[in-house]
Amino acid sequence: MKNLLVKLFCILAFILCFVMNVEAAEVYGINSVVYDDSSAFLTINSFDSENFSFLSEQKLYVIADENKAYFDINSAVLKCPAQDFVITSSEIKEIKVSQFSTKPDTVRVVIYYNEGYNPQNMSFWHVGNTLFLKFKTPVMSSFYFQPIYSESKVGEFYEPTSVKTPVTVAQNSTLSQINSAFKLGETTDAKNFILAKKDLVLPTKFYIDNLTSKNNEIILTGIGSAEFVKSIRLTNPSRAVFDIPNSIVNPVLRNKEISINQSESVKIGQFNRNTARVVITTSKPEKFIPVIYGDSQRIVFVDKNSTKGNSIASVKASLTSAYDEISDVNQHTMKLVFSKPVVTGISRTSSGMDLLFYNVDNFSNVNVNSALMIDGVKMTTIPDGGAKLSIPAAASDIYEIHLGTDGKTLRIKAKVENKTLTEIAKNEPLIKVEPVVPVKPKHNNKKKYIIIDPGHGGTDCGATRNGIFEKDITLDISKRVVKLLKKKDYVVEMTRTSDQTVSLQDRVEISETFNPDIYVSIHVNSSNSEAPHGIETHYYKDNSLDLAKNLHAAMLNNVNANDRGLFKSKFYVINHTTAPAVLVEIGFLSNPEERAQIVSEARKQATAKAIVEGINDYFKQAD
Repeated sequence: MKNLLVKLFCILAFILCFVMNVEAAEVYGINSVVYDDSSAFLTINSFDSENFSFLSEQKLYVIADENKAYFDINSAVLKCPAQDFVITSSEIKEIKVSQFSTKPDTVRVVIYYNEGYNPQNMSFWHVGNTLFLKFKTPVMSSFYFQPIYSESKVGEFYEPTSVKTPVTVAQNSTLSQINSAFKLGETTDAKNFILAKKDLVLPTKFYIDNLTSKNNEIILTGIGSAEFVKSIRLTNPSRAVFDIPNSIVNPVLRNKEISINQSESVKIGQFNRNTARVVITTSKPEKFIPVIYGDSQRIVFVDKNSTKGNSIASVKASLTSAYDEISDVNQHTMKLVFSKPVVTGISRTSSGMDLLFYNVDNFSNVNVNSALMIDGVKMTTIPDGGAKLSIPAAASDIYEIHLGTDGKTLRIKAKVENKTLTEIAKNEPLIKVEPVVPVKPKHNNKKKYIIIDPGHGGTDCGATRNGIFEKDITLDISKRVVKLLKKKDYVVEMTRTSDQTVSLQDRVEISETFNPDIYVSIHVNSSNSEAPHGIETHYYKDNSLDLAKNLHAAMLNNVNANDRGLFKSKFYVINHTTAPAVLVEIGFLSNPEERAQIVSEARKQATAKAIVEGINDYFKQAD
């Protein structure tokens, strides 16, 4: 009997230990890792359970002799892609977020910084299921790299986006804690703009809203930033397949066959939760390649054997610099720097990687063969405009391509076999041609210089209702704004003065060349529903917040319209301009009552007067 009791006790003890271990092994998912360039912080979210909470005191480990620091998130599994944020900054160089281990499940965040940076400037804030890594000094610049092509595994992307709106929050609330942490409770005479609840959820990095075919080319456009993985080919029938990870396709476009010519067609579908799949039915699937523009929002699929650079790119660029950075014998990074945003075609075969730069007409000043340390790499011209960089590569080699947010710098990361690397010592000086930095014009310090950007134009009509085009309204109001500004002795330049097509990157180029004090983009809003109405003001970078506040307040003071609030948004033009930049949505064309007001002389003049008043108030405040 005694032995039986001992056995029962042992069995119960084993079961209890097993249950305790199972409970202890419970892990939670990290669903989102967001790097906010303008506000210099990293946000890590877990939506798996309300019971999960980050440690109240997160431990940061510093490895001083390697200029890096890291911290671990225990009992966590990365459910979004591993992230690698490469930043061209004077202090922080790179941030990596990855699954460090399983059993135990640990997510590790590693921060690489430059010599002289004090890692103690970093601090943690956490609110429930969200952890913030805050950089106390403005270490992040507005220029960083974003992926456009990858041959490694790509997972899902999920990004919660907060907006700033004029709302009231109790002092002891969670939102109040966030605002206290980041000092976001800034005030103006009219409003108290704070961080509001999560109003927008982006289940994607790229929302695809248009797919068309013209002149044997397939044109795909969207909002966000597109990235491709290695293409595949299918048979019966013969097809070329291009997957775009972290993307959502407008349901209206899904699975509709679009004719390219008599023998070829294309369609796009939602392959899985957030992967878009483009399928081109053709007898020669190997001929089609994706061509990515500098803003990463426009992709053209072309026949690489017959496409001429002149047909898809109007702004010409030069290669100004090429250099290579080896991290070990199997992995290194090549960087190419151009004078203008580059239009890049990507052709990957079992024997190599070809990058076709359709708008590059000059590369003679850079010895690519000497600068890039892969045997057999070469740069040649493309007939009728453009240049091609050919890189020998085995089928097992893994390539990733990143594009700088200014569209001018290409970062090619390669994991290659030993035989493809030139034999050189790791400490041998690299051949590097310094990039040519354009000299911005010097202005009269007594005057203020302004860019006014009328939204859309030419073939891009913008919002359309009952034969009324957004492009016409924005141009009309912009001309009124310019006229009023010049009366006040401002120096003003417009991105377009007539009904012409101007790309987003060209608008940024115009601004960068002019070197203004501020940039104001004028748009008209639209919705699938007729109900929404009112005024919105959008900004992205912190240096634009004061301008946005003043413009928004002036609009509300001068225009009888609903206040829809102040938004922090990733619109291309306000993200990529150096000067403080805002985008104003002056009302909804989709709302019948507001549409009638927007096209009236009184409303257009009041809107122009409001924008000028907001600009005046901003400069008075700055002085």
